[in-house]
Amino acid sequence: MRLRYFAAVLLAGCIVACQSDPGEQPGKDAIDISSPQPAQLLSKVALSQEETGYVDAANRTTFKLFPYLFKNQRSQKSFIFSPLSLQYALGMTANGASGKTLEQIVGALGFGNDIDKLNEFCNKLLNQLPALDKDVTIKLADAIVVNQAYPLQPSFKQLVESTYYAAVENMDFSNPNLVAGKINNWAYRNTNGLIDKLLNADDIGPDTIAFLMNALYLNAPWVPEGAKPLFDPENTQKDKFFMGGCEVTEAQFMYAQREFRHADLGSFQLLEVPYAGGKFAMYIILPEGEETGDMPSPEPVYGFENLIRDFSQLDWKDALSKLESKNVLLTLPKFETSSEYLLNDALKNLGMELPFTGAAVFDRMFQNPNLGAYIGQVIQKAKISVAEWGTEAAAVTVVQMEKYSGFGPETPVEFSCNHPFAYLIAEKSSGVILFAGAYLGN
Repeated sequence: MRLRYFAAVLLAGCIVACQSDPGEQPGKDAIDISSPQPAQLLSKVALSQEETGYVDAANRTTFKLFPYLFKNQRSQKSFIFSPLSLQYALGMTANGASGKTLEQIVGALGFGNDIDKLNEFCNKLLNQLPALDKDVTIKLADAIVVNQAYPLQPSFKQLVESTYYAAVENMDFSNPNLVAGKINNWAYRNTNGLIDKLLNADDIGPDTIAFLMNALYLNAPWVPEGAKPLFDPENTQKDKFFMGGCEVTEAQFMYAQREFRHADLGSFQLLEVPYAGGKFAMYIILPEGEETGDMPSPEPVYGFENLIRDFSQLDWKDALSKLESKNVLLTLPKFETSSEYLLNDALKNLGMELPFTGAAVFDRMFQNPNLGAYIGQVIQKAKISVAEWGTEAAAVTVVQMEKYSGFGPETPVEFSCNHPFAYLIAEKSSGVILFAGAYLGN
Protein backbone atom coordinates (compact mmCIF):
# COMPACT_ATOMS: atom_id res chain seq x y z
CA MET A 1 0.00 0.00 0.00
CA ARG A 2 1.33 3.41 -0.91
CA LEU A 3 -0.06 6.72 0.27
CA ARG A 4 -0.55 9.87 -1.73
CA TYR A 5 1.11 12.77 -0.05
CA PHE A 6 1.48 16.47 0.18
CA ALA A 7 4.54 18.14 1.68
CA ALA A 8 3.93 21.43 3.50
CA VAL A 9 7.07 23.47 4.00
CA LEU A 10 6.76 26.50 6.26
CA LEU A 11 10.13 28.04 5.59
CA ALA A 12 9.82 28.87 1.97
CA GLY A 13 7.45 30.50 -0.78
CA CYS A 14 6.22 32.65 -5.04
CA ILE A 15 5.83 35.69 -7.85
CA VAL A 16 5.55 37.18 -11.33
CA ALA A 17 8.79 36.15 -13.04
CA CYS A 18 10.68 38.75 -14.97
CA GLN A 19 13.82 39.21 -17.01
CA SER A 20 17.09 40.53 -15.61
CA ASP A 21 19.24 42.99 -17.45
CA PRO A 22 21.89 40.96 -19.29
CA GLY A 23 24.30 43.87 -19.04
CA GLU A 24 24.32 43.89 -15.24
CA GLN A 25 27.18 41.67 -14.09
CA PRO A 26 27.39 40.11 -10.59
CA GLY A 27 29.57 42.18 -8.28
CA LYS A 28 29.45 45.29 -10.48
CA ASP A 29 28.53 48.14 -8.09
CA ALA A 30 26.25 45.65 -6.37
CA ILE A 31 23.69 46.32 -3.63
CA ASP A 32 25.16 45.54 -0.23
CA ILE A 33 24.33 42.31 1.58
CA SER A 34 24.00 42.79 5.32
CA SER A 35 22.39 39.65 6.73
CA PRO A 36 23.77 38.83 10.20
CA GLN A 37 26.20 35.96 10.71
CA PRO A 38 25.87 34.03 14.00
CA ALA A 39 28.76 34.42 16.42
CA GLN A 40 27.75 31.35 18.46
CA LEU A 41 25.24 28.53 18.30
CA LEU A 42 21.95 28.73 20.17
CA SER A 43 19.90 25.83 21.53
CA LYS A 44 16.56 27.41 20.59
CA VAL A 45 14.88 30.67 19.63
CA ALA A 46 14.19 32.46 22.92
CA LEU A 47 10.57 33.59 22.67
CA SER A 48 8.49 35.29 25.34
CA GLN A 49 4.92 34.13 25.92
CA GLU A 50 3.72 37.12 23.92
CA GLU A 51 6.05 36.29 21.04
CA THR A 52 4.83 32.70 21.05
CA GLY A 53 1.39 34.15 20.46
CA TYR A 54 2.76 36.10 17.49
CA VAL A 55 4.10 32.85 16.02
CA ASP A 56 0.66 31.25 16.39
CA ALA A 57 -1.01 34.26 14.76
CA ALA A 58 1.49 34.30 11.89
CA ASN A 59 0.94 30.57 11.35
CA ARG A 60 -2.81 31.11 11.22
CA THR A 61 -2.19 33.70 8.51
CA THR A 62 -0.09 31.12 6.64
CA PHE A 63 -2.91 28.59 6.70
CA LYS A 64 -5.35 31.24 5.48
CA LEU A 65 -3.06 32.11 2.57
CA PHE A 66 -2.47 28.49 1.65
CA PRO A 67 -5.91 27.62 0.18
CA TYR A 68 -6.22 31.06 -1.41
CA LEU A 69 -2.93 30.74 -3.29
CA PHE A 70 -3.74 27.18 -4.36
CA LYS A 71 -7.21 28.10 -5.58
CA ASN A 72 -6.07 31.18 -7.51
CA GLN A 73 -3.25 29.61 -9.49
CA ARG A 74 -3.70 29.65 -13.24
CA SER A 75 -3.60 25.85 -13.13
CA GLN A 76 -3.68 23.62 -10.07
CA LYS A 77 -0.12 22.39 -9.75
CA SER A 78 2.64 22.04 -7.18
CA PHE A 79 3.44 25.33 -5.50
CA ILE A 80 5.53 26.91 -2.77
CA PHE A 81 5.52 30.26 -0.97
CA SER A 82 7.28 31.86 1.98
CA PRO A 83 5.18 33.49 4.70
CA LEU A 84 8.37 34.48 6.53
CA SER A 85 9.83 36.33 3.57
CA LEU A 86 6.48 38.10 3.12
CA GLN A 87 6.50 39.07 6.80
CA TYR A 88 9.87 40.80 6.48
CA ALA A 89 9.06 42.71 3.28
CA LEU A 90 5.73 43.91 4.67
CA GLY A 91 7.23 44.53 8.11
CA MET A 92 9.64 47.07 6.66
CA THR A 93 6.83 48.59 4.61
CA ALA A 94 4.59 48.95 7.67
CA ASN A 95 7.17 51.15 9.38
CA GLY A 96 6.60 53.78 6.70
CA ALA A 97 2.82 53.81 7.20
CA SER A 98 0.42 55.53 9.58
CA GLY A 99 -3.16 55.19 10.80
CA LYS A 100 -5.43 52.64 9.11
CA THR A 101 -2.76 51.84 6.52
CA LEU A 102 -0.38 50.73 9.28
CA GLU A 103 -3.11 48.83 11.13
CA GLN A 104 -4.14 46.84 8.07
CA ILE A 105 -0.59 45.77 7.17
CA VAL A 106 0.34 44.72 10.70
CA GLY A 107 -3.07 43.13 11.25
CA ALA A 108 -2.80 41.06 8.06
CA LEU A 109 0.50 39.67 9.35
CA GLY A 110 -1.18 38.61 12.60
CA PHE A 111 0.43 41.15 14.95
CA GLY A 112 -2.63 43.12 15.97
CA ASN A 113 -1.59 46.76 15.56
CA ASP A 114 1.75 46.81 17.41
CA ILE A 115 4.50 47.72 14.96
CA ASP A 116 7.15 47.85 17.70
CA LYS A 117 6.46 44.24 18.66
CA LEU A 118 6.62 43.20 15.01
CA ASN A 119 10.01 44.91 14.67
CA GLU A 120 11.39 43.27 17.82
CA PHE A 121 10.17 39.87 16.69
CA CYS A 122 11.67 40.22 13.19
CA ASN A 123 14.99 41.39 14.62
CA LYS A 124 15.11 38.43 17.00
CA LEU A 125 14.52 35.91 14.20
CA LEU A 126 17.12 37.63 12.01
CA ASN A 127 19.73 37.05 14.68
CA GLN A 128 18.66 33.70 16.09
CA LEU A 129 17.37 31.53 13.20
CA PRO A 130 20.80 31.33 11.49
CA ALA A 131 22.43 30.40 14.81
CA LEU A 132 20.50 27.23 15.63
CA ASP A 133 22.27 24.52 13.60
CA LYS A 134 25.82 24.60 12.28
CA ASP A 135 24.89 22.21 9.45
CA VAL A 136 21.82 24.14 8.28
CA THR A 137 22.25 27.39 6.37
CA ILE A 138 19.52 29.98 6.99
CA LYS A 139 20.03 33.35 5.38
CA LEU A 140 17.67 36.31 5.71
CA ALA A 141 18.55 39.54 3.91
CA ASP A 142 16.65 42.79 3.43
CA ALA A 143 17.21 45.71 1.09
CA ILE A 144 15.45 48.84 -0.12
CA VAL A 145 16.09 50.36 -3.53
CA VAL A 146 14.82 53.95 -3.65
CA ASN A 147 14.24 56.35 -6.50
CA GLN A 148 16.74 59.11 -5.65
CA ALA A 149 14.16 61.74 -6.60
CA TYR A 150 12.05 60.66 -3.58
CA PRO A 151 14.43 60.25 -0.61
CA LEU A 152 13.46 58.31 2.50
CA GLN A 153 12.72 59.87 5.86
CA PRO A 154 15.97 59.72 7.90
CA SER A 155 14.12 58.11 10.82
CA PHE A 156 12.69 55.38 8.55
CA LYS A 157 16.08 54.73 6.96
CA GLN A 158 17.73 54.45 10.39
CA LEU A 159 15.07 52.00 11.63
CA VAL A 160 15.21 49.59 8.70
CA GLU A 161 19.01 49.62 8.76
CA SER A 162 19.28 48.97 12.50
CA THR A 163 16.31 46.59 12.97
CA TYR A 164 16.07 44.77 9.63
CA TYR A 165 19.76 45.18 8.65
CA ALA A 166 18.46 46.48 5.33
CA ALA A 167 20.88 47.81 2.75
CA VAL A 168 19.42 51.08 1.40
CA GLU A 169 20.37 52.00 -2.17
CA ASN A 170 19.42 55.30 -3.84
CA MET A 171 19.28 54.99 -7.63
CA ASP A 172 18.35 56.91 -10.75
CA PHE A 173 15.10 55.24 -11.84
CA SER A 174 15.32 56.88 -15.26
CA ASN A 175 17.50 53.88 -16.16
CA PRO A 176 15.10 50.96 -15.52
CA ASN A 177 17.50 48.40 -16.98
CA LEU A 178 20.14 49.26 -14.40
CA VAL A 179 17.66 49.18 -11.50
CA ALA A 180 16.16 45.83 -12.54
CA GLY A 181 19.62 44.38 -13.12
CA LYS A 182 20.85 45.37 -9.66
CA ILE A 183 17.75 43.97 -7.97
CA ASN A 184 18.05 40.70 -9.88
CA ASN A 185 21.73 40.47 -8.98
CA TRP A 186 20.88 41.03 -5.30
CA ALA A 187 18.26 38.26 -5.42
CA TYR A 188 20.72 35.91 -7.13
CA ARG A 189 23.47 36.47 -4.56
CA ASN A 190 21.16 36.08 -1.58
CA THR A 191 19.56 32.82 -2.76
CA ASN A 192 22.67 30.96 -3.92
CA GLY A 193 21.53 31.45 -7.51
CA LEU A 194 18.11 29.82 -7.03
CA ILE A 195 16.25 33.03 -7.84
CA ASP A 196 17.61 35.47 -10.36
CA LYS A 197 15.08 36.78 -12.89
CA LEU A 198 12.89 38.77 -10.56
CA LEU A 199 12.13 42.02 -12.39
CA ASN A 200 12.55 43.46 -15.83
CA ALA A 201 12.77 47.05 -16.98
CA ASP A 202 9.06 47.14 -17.86
CA ASP A 203 8.16 46.70 -14.18
CA ILE A 204 9.68 50.08 -13.37
CA GLY A 205 7.38 52.88 -14.51
CA PRO A 206 7.43 56.67 -14.14
CA ASP A 207 5.49 56.44 -10.86
CA THR A 208 7.69 53.76 -9.25
CA ILE A 209 9.42 55.18 -6.19
CA ALA A 210 10.88 52.23 -4.22
CA PHE A 211 11.30 48.47 -3.86
CA LEU A 212 11.33 46.92 -0.35
CA MET A 213 12.78 43.42 -0.57
CA ASN A 214 13.44 40.31 1.48
CA ALA A 215 15.38 37.21 0.48
CA LEU A 216 15.21 33.93 2.41
CA TYR A 217 17.53 31.00 1.73
CA LEU A 218 17.61 27.51 3.30
CA ASN A 219 20.13 24.72 2.76
CA ALA A 220 19.46 21.76 5.04
CA PRO A 221 20.70 18.15 4.87
CA TRP A 222 18.46 15.47 6.33
CA VAL A 223 19.39 14.19 9.76
CA PRO A 224 21.55 11.06 9.20
CA GLU A 225 20.98 7.71 10.87
CA GLY A 226 24.35 6.96 12.39
CA ALA A 227 26.88 7.04 9.56
CA LYS A 228 24.19 6.40 6.94
CA PRO A 229 22.26 9.07 5.05
CA LEU A 230 18.52 9.20 5.66
CA PHE A 231 17.80 8.30 2.02
CA ASP A 232 20.22 5.98 0.22
CA PRO A 233 20.45 7.13 -3.43
CA GLU A 234 20.89 3.50 -4.51
CA ASN A 235 17.37 2.75 -3.25
CA THR A 236 15.73 5.55 -5.22
CA GLN A 237 13.54 4.20 -8.01
CA LYS A 238 10.79 5.25 -10.39
CA ASP A 239 7.19 4.39 -9.58
CA LYS A 240 3.63 5.63 -10.08
CA PHE A 241 2.39 8.85 -8.50
CA PHE A 242 -1.39 9.16 -8.32
CA MET A 243 -2.42 12.76 -8.95
CA GLY A 244 -6.10 12.34 -8.10
CA GLY A 245 -9.07 11.10 -10.08
CA CYS A 246 -7.72 8.85 -12.82
CA GLU A 247 -4.52 10.83 -13.48
CA VAL A 248 -1.30 8.91 -12.92
CA THR A 249 2.28 10.05 -13.50
CA GLU A 250 5.73 8.78 -12.51
CA ALA A 251 8.21 10.07 -9.95
CA GLN A 252 11.60 9.12 -8.52
CA PHE A 253 10.84 7.84 -5.00
CA MET A 254 13.22 7.85 -2.04
CA TYR A 255 12.80 5.32 0.78
CA ALA A 256 13.65 5.39 4.49
CA GLN A 257 12.59 3.25 7.44
CA ARG A 258 13.37 4.54 10.92
CA GLU A 259 11.91 6.27 13.96
CA PHE A 260 9.97 9.40 12.97
CA ARG A 261 7.55 11.55 14.91
CA HIS A 262 4.12 10.77 13.50
CA ALA A 263 0.47 11.51 14.23
CA ASP A 264 -2.68 9.99 12.76
CA LEU A 265 -5.24 12.79 12.93
CA GLY A 266 -8.12 10.97 11.27
CA SER A 267 -8.59 12.82 8.02
CA PHE A 268 -4.84 13.22 7.54
CA GLN A 269 -1.49 12.01 8.85
CA LEU A 270 1.36 14.25 9.96
CA LEU A 271 5.05 13.29 9.77
CA GLU A 272 8.09 15.19 11.00
CA VAL A 273 11.25 14.65 8.94
CA PRO A 274 14.15 16.40 10.72
CA TYR A 275 17.14 18.15 9.20
CA ALA A 276 20.77 17.92 10.36
CA GLY A 277 20.91 18.72 14.09
CA GLY A 278 17.15 18.41 14.55
CA LYS A 279 16.42 22.15 14.93
CA PHE A 280 14.61 22.34 11.58
CA ALA A 281 12.22 19.85 9.98
CA MET A 282 9.92 19.26 7.07
CA TYR A 283 6.36 18.46 8.12
CA ILE A 284 4.48 16.30 5.64
CA ILE A 285 0.70 16.50 5.76
CA LEU A 286 -0.80 13.46 4.04
CA PRO A 287 -4.55 13.43 3.39
CA GLU A 288 -6.52 10.23 3.76
CA GLY A 289 -7.05 8.05 0.69
CA GLU A 290 -5.63 4.63 0.01
CA GLU A 291 -4.44 3.02 -3.20
CA THR A 292 -5.61 -0.39 -4.25
CA GLY A 293 -3.73 -2.17 -7.00
CA ASP A 294 -2.58 0.17 -9.75
CA MET A 295 -5.16 2.86 -9.07
CA PRO A 296 -6.24 4.85 -6.03
CA SER A 297 -9.67 4.20 -4.59
CA PRO A 298 -12.23 6.06 -6.77
CA GLU A 299 -13.70 8.01 -3.84
CA PRO A 300 -11.14 8.66 -1.12
CA VAL A 301 -12.70 9.60 2.20
CA TYR A 302 -10.71 12.80 2.47
CA GLY A 303 -8.65 14.00 -0.50
CA PHE A 304 -6.15 16.76 -1.09
CA GLU A 305 -8.67 19.42 -2.10
CA ASN A 306 -10.64 18.83 1.08
CA LEU A 307 -7.44 19.18 3.07
CA ILE A 308 -6.66 22.50 1.40
CA ARG A 309 -10.22 23.67 1.94
CA ASP A 310 -9.92 23.06 5.68
CA PHE A 311 -6.44 24.55 6.10
CA SER A 312 -7.76 27.87 7.40
CA GLN A 313 -9.29 26.00 10.36
CA LEU A 314 -6.23 23.84 11.08
CA ASP A 315 -4.97 24.12 14.67
CA TRP A 316 -1.27 23.70 13.92
CA LYS A 317 -0.09 23.78 17.54
CA ASP A 318 -2.60 21.09 18.48
CA ALA A 319 -1.55 18.93 15.53
CA LEU A 320 2.13 19.18 16.52
CA SER A 321 1.31 18.23 20.10
CA LYS A 322 0.00 14.85 18.92
CA LEU A 323 3.27 13.74 17.27
CA GLU A 324 4.75 10.54 18.73
CA SER A 325 7.85 8.52 17.83
CA LYS A 326 6.95 5.53 15.68
CA ASN A 327 8.63 3.16 13.29
CA VAL A 328 7.73 4.53 9.86
CA LEU A 329 8.47 3.42 6.31
CA LEU A 330 8.65 6.70 4.41
CA THR A 331 8.22 6.87 0.64
CA LEU A 332 8.93 10.39 -0.57
CA PRO A 333 9.36 11.58 -4.15
CA LYS A 334 12.29 13.71 -5.22
CA PHE A 335 10.93 16.97 -6.57
CA GLU A 336 11.66 20.52 -7.59
CA THR A 337 9.03 23.24 -7.50
CA SER A 338 9.13 26.86 -8.60
CA SER A 339 6.29 29.30 -7.99
CA GLU A 340 5.63 32.93 -8.72
CA TYR A 341 2.82 35.07 -7.39
CA LEU A 342 1.33 38.51 -7.49
CA LEU A 343 0.09 38.66 -3.89
CA ASN A 344 -2.08 41.80 -4.05
CA ASP A 345 -5.43 40.00 -4.02
CA ALA A 346 -4.30 37.49 -1.40
CA LEU A 347 -3.32 40.31 0.96
CA LYS A 348 -6.52 42.25 0.28
CA ASN A 349 -8.37 39.05 1.17
CA LEU A 350 -6.65 39.23 4.58
CA GLY A 351 -7.99 42.76 5.13
CA MET A 352 -5.03 44.72 3.72
CA GLU A 353 -6.99 46.82 1.22
CA LEU A 354 -6.17 50.46 2.02
CA PRO A 355 -2.37 50.20 1.42
CA PHE A 356 -3.04 49.42 -2.27
CA THR A 357 -5.10 52.56 -2.86
CA GLY A 358 -4.43 56.25 -3.34
CA ALA A 359 -5.87 56.78 0.15
CA ALA A 360 -2.93 54.95 1.76
CA VAL A 361 -0.78 56.92 4.19
CA PHE A 362 2.98 56.23 4.00
CA ASP A 363 4.02 59.56 5.50
CA ARG A 364 6.72 57.98 7.67
CA MET A 365 8.61 56.49 4.70
CA PHE A 366 9.39 59.37 2.32
CA GLN A 367 10.53 62.93 2.99
CA ASN A 368 7.93 64.40 0.63
CA PRO A 369 4.69 64.42 2.69
CA ASN A 370 2.53 64.99 -0.41
CA LEU A 371 3.94 62.14 -2.45
CA GLY A 372 0.81 59.99 -2.24
CA ALA A 373 2.75 56.73 -1.93
CA TYR A 374 0.89 53.42 -2.06
CA ILE A 375 1.74 49.74 -2.65
CA GLY A 376 1.61 49.01 -6.36
CA GLN A 377 2.26 45.30 -6.08
CA VAL A 378 3.64 42.62 -3.77
CA ILE A 379 5.39 39.86 -5.66
CA GLN A 380 7.13 36.72 -4.49
CA LYS A 381 9.15 34.09 -6.27
CA ALA A 382 10.17 30.84 -4.59
CA LYS A 383 11.89 27.57 -5.39
CA ILE A 384 12.53 24.29 -3.57
CA SER A 385 14.52 21.14 -4.36
CA VAL A 386 14.04 17.98 -2.28
CA ALA A 387 16.54 15.15 -2.86
CA GLU A 388 18.37 12.33 -1.06
CA TRP A 389 20.86 14.70 0.57
CA GLY A 390 18.34 17.22 1.90
CA THR A 391 16.48 20.37 0.92
CA GLU A 392 17.44 23.66 -0.71
CA ALA A 393 14.83 26.40 -0.84
CA ALA A 394 14.67 30.13 -1.41
CA ALA A 395 12.17 32.96 -1.74
CA VAL A 396 12.36 36.64 -2.58
CA THR A 397 9.51 39.03 -1.77
CA VAL A 398 9.30 42.52 -3.23
CA VAL A 399 6.95 45.34 -2.20
CA GLN A 400 6.83 47.87 -5.04
CA MET A 401 5.89 51.40 -3.99
CA GLU A 402 4.24 53.80 -6.42
CA LYS A 403 3.18 57.44 -6.24
CA TYR A 404 -0.46 58.25 -6.82
CA SER A 405 -1.01 60.26 -9.99
CA GLY A 406 -4.79 60.42 -9.74
CA PHE A 407 -5.24 58.46 -12.93
CA GLY A 408 -5.69 54.76 -12.41
CA PRO A 409 -6.84 51.95 -14.65
CA GLU A 410 -10.49 52.79 -13.97
CA THR A 411 -13.39 51.77 -16.18
CA PRO A 412 -14.02 54.68 -18.57
CA VAL A 413 -17.25 56.65 -18.18
CA GLU A 414 -19.45 56.28 -21.24
CA PHE A 415 -20.64 59.65 -22.55
CA SER A 416 -22.72 59.20 -25.71
CA CYS A 417 -24.41 62.33 -27.01
CA ASN A 418 -27.05 60.34 -28.91
CA HIS A 419 -30.05 62.17 -27.40
CA PRO A 420 -30.93 65.84 -26.65
CA PHE A 421 -28.36 67.74 -24.58
CA ALA A 422 -27.59 71.21 -23.27
CA TYR A 423 -24.33 73.09 -23.52
CA LEU A 424 -22.58 76.17 -22.14
CA ILE A 425 -19.63 78.21 -23.41
CA ALA A 426 -17.74 79.99 -20.62
CA GLU A 427 -14.48 81.70 -19.76
CA LYS A 428 -12.56 79.43 -17.41
CA SER A 429 -10.71 81.80 -15.12
CA SER A 430 -13.76 83.88 -14.26
CA GLY A 431 -16.50 81.37 -14.88
CA VAL A 432 -18.39 83.85 -17.02
CA ILE A 433 -20.79 82.05 -19.34
CA LEU A 434 -20.65 83.36 -22.86
CA PHE A 435 -23.21 81.13 -24.50
CA ALA A 436 -25.76 78.57 -23.38
CA GLY A 437 -27.87 76.30 -25.47
CA ALA A 438 -29.21 72.84 -26.16
CA TYR A 439 -29.22 70.45 -29.09
CA LEU A 440 -32.39 68.49 -29.66
CA GLY A 441 -31.47 66.77 -32.87
CA ASN A 442 -33.11 69.22 -35.21
